[in-house]
Amino acid sequence: MQVFLASEPVKQRLVLRMSDSDEALQEDLRSGRADYGFSMPPDFSEQVRSGKGELNAYPGRMVERNLTAEAVINGFVQEIKIRQSAAIVTMGKAASAQSPDLSSAHTGVSPSMVHVGTLAAGGNVVFGHVSSLQYYSVAYLIMFLLFSGMSAAISLTEEREKGTLQRLYAMPVSMNAIVFGKLAGILAIAFIQAAFIVTFTKVIYGVDWGTDYGGIALICLLTSIAAVCLAVIIASFVRSRKAVELIYSMLVVMMTFFSGGMVAGLGQTVQDIGKFSINHWANEALRQMMSEGSLSGQWQAVLTLGAIAAGLVWISAFRFRKAVEV
Repeated sequence: MQVFLASEPVKQRLVLRMSDSDEALQEDLRSGRADYGFSMPPDFSEQVRSGKGELNAYPGRMVERNLTAEAVINGFVQEIKIRQSAAIVTMGKAASAQSPDLSSAHTGVSPSMVHVGTLAAGGNVVFGHVSSLQYYSVAYLIMFLLFSGMSAAISLTEEREKGTLQRLYAMPVSMNAIVFGKLAGILAIAFIQAAFIVTFTKVIYGVDWGTDYGGIALICLLTSIAAVCLAVIIASFVRSRKAVELIYSMLVVMMTFFSGGMVAGLGQTVQDIGKFSINHWANEALRQMMSEGSLSGQWQAVLTLGAIAAGLVWISAFRFRKAVEV
């Protein structure tokens, strides 16, 4: 087992920490210093020689990390048991004479053998280089940021309907300053919302967002700008609040769906459609940052998201007067 734990395939999947006793191991799990633990009973070798053998498992709080650790550890144990049982049946020899190849895919630790996914959705559903929890944390962060832009469209529509904009015209302040001030406030609220979501998921659920928080802020800023500009464009065409809510909500839900934010792995056609959405490129940028640790050298998604935001800013600048005129 010590040779197995020190092998390179295991190091690619697990960061190991040794404990002096089961009690110390359980304390590490409670304190968050460890995500999963196991210990070998004193008679483990005797159990293996009889074709059996079970480890004492101590699962942690994160389901997907438990699954990964169990796949690695149990894969090795099952290999030993299979070889021992075969030896007993065919040759009567102890399996200790046939130590399994630790670099083999049969140990269960090959990168192609261990995936984190959802069992209910089928075997073809995987989440790339991130866990399912990371995948959906990113998807819903971007969806909430887009929904925050809807308040801008609703605000402009309500002030048009109630005549507030007419009174604002009489103030000794330019209309551009008033409206841009309102939109800047919405951007600030979106940033606060994003910071809360990232902090909450990291502290409560242990989601690893990487170390580049400046990159997270940049992606959230571009997404929020795109959301606000999209709201201005919709408000320039639609005069009713209910119609604004309906159209904006449908757009956000559709973009979230086609980008895989609701159900992952819906097929290549859906993925291709999703590339025309804000969600896809924002999600890609955040997930690359999660897997790589930072956005360094992974700027394609960020640049594409920036281009989308710039395009929406350009369109909204032309439609701005239509959005605020009574």
